[in-house]
Amino acid sequence: MYKGIAFALAAAVAGAAAAQSAAKPDPADPKARVPALEYRSAFEGYQRYAEPEVSRWREMNDEVGRVGGHVGMHRQGGASKPAPKPPAHGEHK
Repeated sequence: MYKGIAFALAAAVAGAAAAQSAAKPDPADPKARVPALEYRSAFEGYQRYAEPEVSRWREMNDEVGRVGGHVGMHRQGGASKPAPKPPAHGEHK
């Protein structure tokens, strides 16, 4: 049993020693070696704006009428039942 504990302790110490990194150079030393800088433009991958394709208004108007107006457009998104109608002017619930 003592051998197992001693082995576990030795393994922990060896693991901690292996995790140590090399001494870092002094940042104030002008002769210290540093990794090379890499330039990357902020515009890398930029895509020029393109006007979206506009649908014909008559076709869109017919589509809105087919689905039941603007409320029908929202129902197509997954609403299960229509919203309750608000009380008429002067009515109270």
